[in-house]
Amino acid sequence: MDEFEALQTIGRLIKEERLAQGLSQVQLAKQAGTAIKTVRTLESGTRRTQEINQRKLEHALGWRAGSVSEVLKGKSTFAPDQITPDDMRSSDGTRPLANPYIGIPAAPIAKAAHLSDEELLAELTYRMMQRNRD
Repeated sequence: MDEFEALQTIGRLIKEERLAQGLSQVQLAKQAGTAIKTVRTLESGTRRTQEINQRKLEHALGWRAGSVSEVLKGKSTFAPDQITPDDMRSSDGTRPLANPYIGIPAAPIAKAAHLSDEELLAELTYRMMQRNRD
């Protein structure tokens, strides 16, 4: 699967799951703690987003951590047109117990040394915004 196919597949999956949950793009963005532009960009299948935003959307949609990255990196065992939102969930079908960006993460996120400057800045900005809301 090339990058274009992977982006189109992720876009289709996000839209299918969002609609199945009865969410608008705005509602999903708010639930995930991302910008609406992030949801629109991913659903359009035109370009990637930061890994931190992928994780936020995975959590909001009830998908296992890293499932979006698996598809984007071509590690999925399914053909692009055969992947369903159910394939993105954990094997037991449960949602992650904790929000990976508040408190204890459901899945470990990369250490700061492994994040790009842009990802680190996005993570710090997000955490400061959450702290100021509380």
